[in-house]
Amino acid sequence: MTGPVHFEAEPGARPDARPLEVPKSALVTAAALIAVVFMLCIAARIFGFGAFAERQSAVIAERQLLFLDESNGGIRVVDATTQGLAASLPPGTNGFLRGALRALTRGRSSAGIGQAVPFRLVRYADGRLVLIDPTTKRSVTVTSFGSTQVESFDRLLRPMARSAAATP
Repeated sequence: MTGPVHFEAEPGARPDARPLEVPKSALVTAAALIAVVFMLCIAARIFGFGAFAERQSAVIAERQLLFLDESNGGIRVVDATTQGLAASLPPGTNGFLRGALRALTRGRSSAGIGQAVPFRLVRYADGRLVLIDPTTKRSVTVTSFGSTQVESFDRLLRPMARSAAATP
């Protein structure tokens, strides 16, 4: 086996056929198209148009909330303006709300920001309900995830009734 390597032709190949070659102009056109698509995506992200455009709408309701971890694994939600209890979330409940908070607080912890700055929960005139972290400028548009998730956050937007707050 010291001789040259010999490759046999594909079955059915014509002996007089030229090797397959892709035209150079087709490769250049494909590369240019890919470059233009990437540049448009980057421009949309930077300048905020297309899918990245933030729709401007009036604020209907807003509440600033602190989410404080409890020793039993629950979360105490405090209205940052009144310092009153907005909600108490028992351990193992409100999975979507916890996930949204985890996503936003991950950015805070990596930046060394604690729990002292409240989150903003905002209802816009166009129907969007958004949880915003003003320290990292990140947000979660809750209305993108369905009515059940909207309900869990919508309850936090309304102040608790005195009778509900007084019951254990």
